[in-house]
Amino acid sequence: MQKLIQRTLLLIHIVLPTASRAQSNIALQVPLPDAVIYADQLTKGDGDVYGLGDWSANFTLTIDSHVLVVRGSMIFTEKANDHTTIVGNFEQRIEVEALKNCRFCAAELVENTGFVQGPNVGARGYRWYSGKGLVKNAYIMTDTFGTDVGLIGGVVRFAPVSIRLFCALAML
Repeated sequence: MQKLIQRTLLLIHIVLPTASRAQSNIALQVPLPDAVIYADQLTKGDGDVYGLGDWSANFTLTIDSHVLVVRGSMIFTEKANDHTTIVGNFEQRIEVEALKNCRFCAAELVENTGFVQGPNVGARGYRWYSGKGLVKNAYIMTDTFGTDVGLIGGVVRFAPVSIRLFCALAML
Protein backbone atom coordinates (compact mmCIF):
# COMPACT_ATOMS: atom_id res chain seq x y z
CA MET A 1 0.00 0.00 0.00
CA GLN A 2 2.82 2.38 0.88
CA LYS A 3 4.48 1.78 -2.54
CA LEU A 4 1.19 2.60 -4.27
CA ILE A 5 0.94 5.87 -2.35
CA GLN A 6 4.56 6.76 -3.20
CA ARG A 7 3.98 6.03 -6.91
CA THR A 8 0.76 8.05 -6.88
CA LEU A 9 2.51 11.00 -5.21
CA LEU A 10 5.36 10.79 -7.71
CA LEU A 11 2.87 10.77 -10.60
CA ILE A 12 1.03 13.76 -9.12
CA HIS A 13 4.33 15.56 -8.63
CA ILE A 14 5.35 15.02 -12.28
CA VAL A 15 2.04 15.33 -14.14
CA LEU A 16 0.06 18.03 -12.34
CA PRO A 17 2.56 20.89 -12.57
CA THR A 18 2.83 20.25 -16.30
CA ALA A 19 -0.96 20.17 -16.73
CA SER A 20 -1.50 23.27 -14.63
CA ARG A 21 0.91 25.19 -16.87
CA ALA A 22 -0.80 24.13 -20.08
CA GLN A 23 -2.39 27.15 -21.70
CA SER A 24 -4.36 28.00 -24.77
CA ASN A 25 -4.24 31.31 -26.63
CA ILE A 26 -7.56 32.29 -28.19
CA ALA A 27 -8.35 35.31 -30.36
CA LEU A 28 -11.85 36.74 -30.15
CA GLN A 29 -13.40 39.43 -32.38
CA VAL A 30 -16.18 41.51 -30.82
CA PRO A 31 -18.21 44.11 -32.71
CA LEU A 32 -18.95 47.28 -30.72
CA PRO A 33 -22.23 49.16 -31.07
CA ASP A 34 -22.13 52.73 -32.38
CA ALA A 35 -21.71 55.52 -29.86
CA VAL A 36 -23.97 58.57 -29.93
CA ILE A 37 -22.14 61.49 -28.34
CA TYR A 38 -23.03 65.17 -28.21
CA ALA A 39 -21.22 68.13 -26.67
CA ASP A 40 -23.77 69.18 -24.07
CA GLN A 41 -21.70 71.01 -21.44
CA LEU A 42 -20.63 74.63 -21.96
CA THR A 43 -17.33 75.28 -20.18
CA LYS A 44 -16.38 78.64 -21.70
CA GLY A 45 -17.93 81.36 -23.88
CA ASP A 46 -21.43 82.09 -25.18
CA GLY A 47 -22.32 78.61 -26.48
CA ASP A 48 -21.98 79.42 -30.20
CA VAL A 49 -18.81 78.20 -31.98
CA TYR A 50 -19.58 80.37 -35.06
CA GLY A 51 -18.13 77.85 -37.52
CA LEU A 52 -14.61 78.53 -36.23
CA GLY A 53 -12.23 76.10 -34.55
CA ASP A 54 -11.72 72.38 -34.22
CA TRP A 55 -13.25 69.36 -32.53
CA SER A 56 -12.09 65.93 -31.39
CA ALA A 57 -13.49 62.80 -29.78
CA ASN A 58 -11.32 60.31 -27.87
CA PHE A 59 -12.34 56.83 -26.74
CA THR A 60 -10.81 54.22 -24.44
CA LEU A 61 -11.83 50.62 -23.95
CA THR A 62 -11.28 48.52 -20.84
CA ILE A 63 -12.32 45.02 -19.93
CA ASP A 64 -13.80 44.04 -16.57
CA SER A 65 -14.45 40.29 -16.33
CA HIS A 66 -16.93 39.68 -19.18
CA VAL A 67 -17.86 43.36 -19.71
CA LEU A 68 -16.26 45.81 -22.14
CA VAL A 69 -16.41 49.43 -20.96
CA VAL A 70 -16.24 52.15 -23.63
CA ARG A 71 -15.55 55.69 -22.40
CA GLY A 72 -15.38 58.73 -24.62
CA SER A 73 -15.11 62.47 -24.52
CA MET A 74 -15.74 65.12 -27.15
CA ILE A 75 -14.60 68.74 -27.26
CA PHE A 76 -15.41 71.61 -29.60
CA THR A 77 -13.23 74.71 -29.31
CA GLU A 78 -13.74 78.05 -31.00
CA LYS A 79 -10.53 79.75 -32.22
CA ALA A 80 -11.84 83.33 -32.18
CA ASN A 81 -14.43 85.61 -30.57
CA ASP A 82 -14.96 84.42 -26.98
CA HIS A 83 -13.20 81.02 -27.44
CA THR A 84 -16.34 79.01 -26.70
CA THR A 85 -15.61 75.48 -25.47
CA ILE A 86 -18.29 72.79 -25.38
CA VAL A 87 -17.65 69.24 -24.15
CA GLY A 88 -19.51 65.96 -23.86
CA ASN A 89 -18.93 62.51 -22.38
CA PHE A 90 -19.95 58.97 -23.21
CA GLU A 91 -19.87 55.65 -21.35
CA GLN A 92 -21.30 52.28 -22.32
CA ARG A 93 -20.97 48.81 -20.78
CA ILE A 94 -21.21 45.86 -23.17
CA GLU A 95 -21.58 42.32 -21.89
CA VAL A 96 -19.69 39.80 -24.00
CA GLU A 97 -21.44 36.44 -23.76
CA ALA A 98 -18.37 34.55 -25.04
CA LEU A 99 -16.33 35.78 -22.04
CA LYS A 100 -18.77 34.63 -19.36
CA ASN A 101 -17.36 31.10 -19.31
CA CYS A 102 -13.72 32.22 -19.23
CA ARG A 103 -13.19 31.86 -15.51
CA PHE A 104 -9.56 30.80 -15.80
CA CYS A 105 -8.53 33.21 -18.56
CA ALA A 106 -6.59 36.42 -18.70
CA ALA A 107 -7.95 38.83 -21.32
CA GLU A 108 -5.92 41.40 -23.22
CA LEU A 109 -7.28 44.02 -25.62
CA VAL A 110 -5.24 44.30 -28.82
CA GLU A 111 -6.30 47.93 -29.37
CA ASN A 112 -7.83 49.97 -26.56
CA THR A 113 -7.86 53.59 -27.76
CA GLY A 114 -9.11 55.56 -30.72
CA PHE A 115 -9.97 59.07 -31.84
CA VAL A 116 -11.56 61.14 -34.55
CA GLN A 117 -11.10 64.86 -35.15
CA GLY A 118 -11.60 67.61 -37.66
CA PRO A 119 -12.23 71.27 -38.32
CA ASN A 120 -15.47 73.02 -37.60
CA VAL A 121 -17.00 73.40 -41.06
CA GLY A 122 -19.87 75.67 -40.03
CA ALA A 123 -23.60 74.97 -40.07
CA ARG A 124 -23.55 72.64 -43.07
CA GLY A 125 -25.14 69.52 -41.59
CA TYR A 126 -23.55 66.20 -40.74
CA ARG A 127 -20.30 65.05 -42.39
CA TRP A 128 -18.24 61.85 -42.34
CA TYR A 129 -14.78 61.87 -40.75
CA SER A 130 -12.23 59.01 -40.68
CA GLY A 131 -11.04 57.77 -37.32
CA LYS A 132 -7.91 56.12 -35.93
CA GLY A 133 -7.41 53.08 -33.72
CA LEU A 134 -10.72 51.83 -32.32
CA VAL A 135 -12.67 54.52 -34.17
CA LYS A 136 -13.62 53.53 -37.71
CA ASN A 137 -15.41 56.78 -38.62
CA ALA A 138 -17.88 59.35 -37.34
CA TYR A 139 -20.90 61.24 -38.70
CA ILE A 140 -20.64 64.62 -36.96
CA MET A 141 -22.43 67.98 -36.99
CA THR A 142 -19.86 70.65 -36.08
CA ASP A 143 -22.05 73.76 -35.90
CA THR A 144 -25.65 74.96 -35.97
CA PHE A 145 -27.23 78.38 -36.37
CA GLY A 146 -27.15 79.90 -32.89
CA THR A 147 -26.37 78.15 -29.63
CA ASP A 148 -24.62 74.81 -30.20
CA VAL A 149 -24.74 73.28 -26.71
CA GLY A 150 -26.28 69.81 -26.94
CA LEU A 151 -26.72 70.04 -30.72
CA ILE A 152 -23.21 69.36 -32.05
CA GLY A 153 -21.78 65.85 -32.14
CA GLY A 154 -23.15 62.70 -33.69
CA VAL A 155 -22.55 58.98 -34.23
CA VAL A 156 -19.17 57.27 -33.86
CA ARG A 157 -18.61 53.83 -35.42
CA PHE A 158 -15.99 51.47 -34.06
CA ALA A 159 -13.80 48.84 -35.66
CA PRO A 160 -14.32 45.30 -34.27
CA VAL A 161 -12.33 44.75 -31.09
CA SER A 162 -9.75 41.97 -30.88
CA ILE A 163 -9.37 40.27 -27.51
CA ARG A 164 -6.58 37.79 -26.76
CA LEU A 165 -7.47 35.18 -24.18
CA PHE A 166 -4.82 33.24 -22.32
CA CYS A 167 -6.69 30.30 -20.81
CA ALA A 168 -5.45 27.54 -18.54
CA LEU A 169 -6.51 24.14 -19.82
CA ALA A 170 -6.18 22.40 -16.48
CA MET A 171 -6.54 24.00 -13.11
CA LEU A 172 -6.19 22.52 -9.61
